[in-house]
Amino acid sequence: MRWFWVVWLLMLPSVLGVSIHGTVYDFGLNKLSNTVVEINSTPAQKIVASNGTYAFSVSPGSYTLKARHDKSDSETVEIILAMDEGEYVLDLILLPSIVNEEVLLEETEIPLVEDIVEDKPATQWFLWVVVFAVLAYLVYKISRPRQIIEKIKEVVKEVAVPEDLQKIMEFIENEGGRSTQKDIRKNFPYSEAKISLMIDELEAKGLVKKVKKGRGNIILKS
Repeated sequence: MRWFWVVWLLMLPSVLGVSIHGTVYDFGLNKLSNTVVEINSTPAQKIVASNGTYAFSVSPGSYTLKARHDKSDSETVEIILAMDEGEYVLDLILLPSIVNEEVLLEETEIPLVEDIVEDKPATQWFLWVVVFAVLAYLVYKISRPRQIIEKIKEVVKEVAVPEDLQKIMEFIENEGGRSTQKDIRKNFPYSEAKISLMIDELEAKGLVKKVKKGRGNIILKS
């Protein structure tokens, strides 16, 4: 029977272990192919996720996964704790690199009025009539097109977005157009549920985009 235990011990590393796998997505949550994914195991492993999926076999521990897609110049870094044997699923969402973030924000268009108008009670439609009356007055009083555009932006922002949501938008803008939902919660005296509802409302208006990353969310200015 001694040979049986020798064979069993030799097979143990292949039987026990950790499998980490998942799917790679781009900024728009579309499956992304030909992404280079690597993990800091010993020795380090690197693969090209040609079909948009990846998988690594490692021993239990804490690992850092890095993924980069050169064609779209996007990347991400994720940490996973895999302390017990078994399968771990970790989907990777690649975001634009820091170098191109400013370009991305500059190219982002301001939502049109018709994009943020939702079904409202009749009393609120009267408010919109007042808004357009004010806009008409501004067009009449101001001759230079650039000034007209700036005034229109200010009026639409004040009427279409409540004051508490405006403060959250200002916070995101001050953070460079990108912040985590956790950081927003820390800086406002609202409950976690309230913050989540406020962000959902901003997303419904087309002002922000919520991207799932790990156990939290990244809030991006649209």
